[in-house]
Amino acid sequence: MTFPNEHYQIVKALVNDGRFLLEGEAPFLCLREQQDFYQAFFWESFRLRLVVETEYALLQSSRDTDNLARAICIFLAVFCYELDHTSDNLLESLAFGTFSIEEWEERFEQSAYQYVLEATDYLRNKTQRRRFYQSLQRRAIIHLLDEDKFQFTPAHRYFLDFARDLNMRGMLQADEQGGDVG
Repeated sequence: MTFPNEHYQIVKALVNDGRFLLEGEAPFLCLREQQDFYQAFFWESFRLRLVVETEYALLQSSRDTDNLARAICIFLAVFCYELDHTSDNLLESLAFGTFSIEEWEERFEQSAYQYVLEATDYLRNKTQRRRFYQSLQRRAIIHLLDEDKFQFTPAHRYFLDFARDLNMRGMLQADEQGGDVG
């Protein structure tokens, strides 16, 4: 069997590294061109669902015990809550903003949700969060510009969409039960 030219890089990034492929990367372009093949390949080989969006691609498992994914969701929730207080356009700020780790560490220490961060292994304290930023970089969720500055990649939208879907399901369940979401 002949595989596409970027096959090794695609499998390495998505399976071995557990990272997002981003628009503009050669493996992403190949994946998008061969999307039907890769949908079947990842399902048959690993029982993983390939998600390909306009600006990113990832493998999605049915595991619901992924602590890193949970930590990313919590991080983004607290980050968005705090950013919303200072930003006119939250989504635009996430997509195009440059953020200072030191500034955000101060904001996290003062956050009303600091107790949530402290209860999350990856986010427990400043040292843990420094390692967490490295994990986000390895998975292509952020670009570390230097020791202190970072920007989100389009991959952050996956987690925002996930949160929006959870919220919608909660609202639908409450509506079906005749209750209030809160």
